[in-house]
Amino acid sequence: MNKKPRKPIAVRVGNVTVKIYRSYRIKARQSYTQFDVADYTSGRRKFISFADEGEARRKANEIAIKLANSEGDVLQLTSNDRAAYLRSMDLLKPTGKALELAAAEYAEASEKLGPHALSEAVNFFLKHNPASLPRRTVREVCDELLTAKTADGVSAVYLKDLRCRLGRFADAFHCQITGITTGQINEFLRALKCTGRGRNNYRMAIGTLFNFAQATGYIPKGLLDFSKVARAKEECGHIDIFTPMQMAALLVAAQLDPENLKPGFNKRYATGPGLLPLLVLGGFCGLRTAEIERQIWEDIHVERGFLRVSAVKGNTAQKRLVPLTENAKQWLSLCRKESGPVCEIARTPDAIRRLSSRAGVEWKHNALRHSFASYRLAVRSNCCAL
Repeated sequence: MNKKPRKPIAVRVGNVTVKIYRSYRIKARQSYTQFDVADYTSGRRKFISFADEGEARRKANEIAIKLANSEGDVLQLTSNDRAAYLRSMDLLKPTGKALELAAAEYAEASEKLGPHALSEAVNFFLKHNPASLPRRTVREVCDELLTAKTADGVSAVYLKDLRCRLGRFADAFHCQITGITTGQINEFLRALKCTGRGRNNYRMAIGTLFNFAQATGYIPKGLLDFSKVARAKEECGHIDIFTPMQMAALLVAAQLDPENLKPGFNKRYATGPGLLPLLVLGGFCGLRTAEIERQIWEDIHVERGFLRVSAVKGNTAQKRLVPLTENAKQWLSLCRKESGPVCEIARTPDAIRRLSSRAGVEWKHNALRHSFASYRLAVRSNCCAL
């Protein structure tokens, strides 16, 4: 026969309450009442069963006294302990967290931080994640930088180089730009499969990105100490130059007579200045090939003795004036035009191969610019020695 369960019996001693639960059992077809006392003295709840309510009450009272005495022992704090406890509770009150929860979180954080203080970790996090700054991913800042550089009128060559290098950097970091550290940048650079010069070019592009991010307010000032981003050692490769005889042969081969061409030679290559301006500006002025290909005659002032390389035509952000040596003036007078592009050849590499073949001189990479620098240094050194 099922009987409706009754409320548990509560035995109180001080602030401690021990409950006795009634349950009904059937044994040998006889129904009887069982009293289960909840015992917490071991730290976990367990039940002690009695057939007599009086015995159950006595046991519950015994347990309650034991728990009350234990509670009293715990609360017997020294004056310093009590002051620390009350101060801790006051400090935690604004957070709404319990003392034991705060202690557990602190212990876990201290274990992970090791010798570092928790305040150091908090300050680092706040520095890299300030609430007042807009949140931008590395990719978003890269795109904004390229848009800004395009509006500033930088050269297409520089823009292409920047897009390539920063695109690879953005592919490696799918995160907020404030979360990047110098250690991560060093790790990225050292993983690149390129020369030391190439790696330093990546470093320069990344520095441009973070300077832009700081200027636009996406990262706080001083977030990264870029001096700690390591520079790679650049290889000292062999530098090729043209001898005076080789340069003379190239200059002679570049002067074509449209009326006296070898059989099979395309006459349209002899109707303009051809490659003569490229040889002169590269070998006697030290201009880069990419600069020469974008140079215009209006910027070459032979009488005044200089030419102007503007930012639009150069692959650097600086305008500069290049002095014209006497031999450069004489050779430019042979091919000078009033206006238009200096280099009118559509496919310069093919034209250079034909020129090299006619002159019987093997073409060397960057040899024009290297030759200018080498001979100019020799002349200047001799002048200083005098």
